[in-house]
Amino acid sequence: MNVNIDDLPAHVVESYEATARARGVSLDAFLREYLIRNAPPSQPAQMSPDEWEKALDDYSDSFPPVCLLPDEAFSRESIYGREDKW
Repeated sequence: MNVNIDDLPAHVVESYEATARARGVSLDAFLREYLIRNAPPSQPAQMSPDEWEKALDDYSDSFPPVCLLPDEAFSRESIYGREDKW
């Protein structure tokens, strides 16, 4: 594949050319190296449900433990309160 840089603003091309000269390489070589280093990551492999569950467990285990809430914290009264207390 060939890429045409003529559509780029002149100051951008000049900046890349100056960087390539400073490194002692051609603009083509510099741009090729730059594109390889900055390539987006490839698509991750699909995980099976078991692999997904293990990865999620490992992720959740990486957090510090927290205190557990008592059962009363989940009662209707503790969530909504009482109307006569307003």
